[in-house]
Amino acid sequence: MLLTGFTIAHYLLDKGYLSPDAILDGMFTAHLASSRNTNYIINRDAGKGALFVKQVQAWDQEKIQTLRTEATCYWLANNELGYEQLREFLPNYIAFDVQNHILITEAISGAISLNDFYLQQRQFPRQLAIRQAELLGSFHKNIAQSIQDTPGFRLFKKQQPVVFMWSASGFPAYSGQQSQAERQMVQLITQNNDYMKRLAAVREQWQATSLTHGDIKPANFLINQDALTTGHYSLRLIDWETADIGDPCWDVAAIFQSYLYYWIYHEPLPGNTDQNPYASYGFSLETMQPSMQLFWQTYVRQMDWSAEEAQTNLQKIIGYCALKLIHTCYETIQQAPAMPPHSARLLQLSLNMLRSPDEAIGSVLGISTTVRL
Repeated sequence: MLLTGFTIAHYLLDKGYLSPDAILDGMFTAHLASSRNTNYIINRDAGKGALFVKQVQAWDQEKIQTLRTEATCYWLANNELGYEQLREFLPNYIAFDVQNHILITEAISGAISLNDFYLQQRQFPRQLAIRQAELLGSFHKNIAQSIQDTPGFRLFKKQQPVVFMWSASGFPAYSGQQSQAERQMVQLITQNNDYMKRLAAVREQWQATSLTHGDIKPANFLINQDALTTGHYSLRLIDWETADIGDPCWDVAAIFQSYLYYWIYHEPLPGNTDQNPYASYGFSLETMQPSMQLFWQTYVRQMDWSAEEAQTNLQKIIGYCALKLIHTCYETIQQAPAMPPHSARLLQLSLNMLRSPDEAIGSVLGISTTVRL
């Protein structure tokens, strides 16, 4: 069954997630909120929470597989003792319909994406950074090889991130049709031997040791809208379709990369401050560094790393962050006639971090030697 505005009420009635009274009383509404998949937010019977219903749009094997991957993560959080802490950071799981490729969870009331929160509040609260570290620590557990081979984990393919494959193959036509800006980006990277050698060295550090989300970004976090006024930060991580057994440092690098994105992409350009609609926001690095420090300190404690392990992994994370910046640069230039100045800065920051990782840790992330060790 394919869910549509005409069929979804019948489907939910048949499965028992909706009562006829809800329809007769006018409580039932279905709001389409599709992206890659067909998504509905369902308001139903009084006293029952809203539902988030997701179904793959095209029944090809790849999309079916990614939805099964997401459902598996919910299953692990609700059934495996080692992932019970993760449950706190997920919407409540309702059901997964294997036959019709439909995942149902609760719809979080009063929540907004972390990207909207940052843009609206223009703040990076330290308590929020701590919650992000606790969230990652709740599922970044080492998984023994014997466990990885069990049925619950066989679904995960242990693939490296796509930007690893791009850089390993010299960025050959990684999209169907490259724009002028994309060709510029590829030339800037591939014609710099030093850049390519350093990227190769980063790729060699990959270790697939734990469950990873794989698509950590502010848009995939949900936070309660009243967090600043209440001081209570209820954080949920959604969209687990690209989860895998991978290197947890990749998810951590994504957290740091998101801070750097706001710093670079919302920075006013000299003499051209009206080019970026968010330029006046002025996210300064200095206001974000205390949160980045607290995130790192909390995460190291969550992982129970020794000082030496923390130092080694932080060096690796800087390299991963450089690769994430390349990926973000690519996402900002698709179909662009020329590379925008902010995208070029993302690429320059990527190279600088590869060349001077210690300086990047201290000057960019604001993590001092005493914090590291």
